Amino acid sequence: MRVVALHGFTGEGADFGPLREALPTDWRLVTPDLPGHGARRALRAPADYSLSAHLRIIDEAMGSAEDSLLLGYSLGGRLALHWALAHPGRLPRLILVGASPGLATAAQREERQLADAALATYLRAEGLTPFYKYWHHQPLLQPLFRRPEDVLAPLRARRAGNDPEALALSLENVGTGCLPSLWPRLGELRMPVDLVTGALDPKFTQLAREMGPQLPKARLSVVEGCGHAVHLENPADLASVLTNRV
Repeated sequence: MRVVALHGFTGEGADFGPLREALPTDWRLVTPDLPGHGARRALRAPADYSLSAHLRIIDEAMGSAEDSLLLGYSLGGRLALHWALAHPGRLPRLILVGASPGLATAAQREERQLADAALATYLRAEGLTPFYKYWHHQPLLQPLFRRPEDVLAPLRARRAGNDPEALALSLENVGTGCLPSLWPRLGELRMPVDLVTGALDPKFTQLAREMGPQLPKARLSVVEGCGHAVHLENPADLASVLTNRV
């Protein structure tokens, strides 16, 4: 089985290493870096950060075969939803980890855009260390950063290589407030959709409970002892979700 996995904001494809190790050996995991992250952190043109640019990267990763699963975490989940809706009939299955269809109202999106713009300005002015002090202390990420240091060290090392300008451009172009709401379109997703959240992430667990009734073939899996980043906090349980519905 082939799975294309999309990382979250500040992450990169290498974040899925623990999930790759937890999956059966005959499963192939393809983990592209999104604009502003990993191998693509040197991009500077705003056009490189457009929604269409992100969807082209997913196109390339998915290839021409129609039997690949698509998994998206957080930012990657929002992008996976956009790709799935743009390619009806292409996906046999969609897996969304700590993801949402966006903000429902124009007022909510405008408020979030202003907040993300302020965060982008802060990133450019202060750099990574003060930004991470704020970002990594959000309640939904606290369970992850309470993990043992031998688990966190590779993650910290990867994130230390991020570029403030690249992250700012990502926020300004594909932040939650920038993308249109997909709530009205969830019923178009005819393939099975797995909604995966951590039990210690009440915000996204509630969002998943609200999404489920609007998806024709949804299954919710709430992983105990996890916050937002299930793929990093409990890759074995996420692997079980993937392999138990094929």
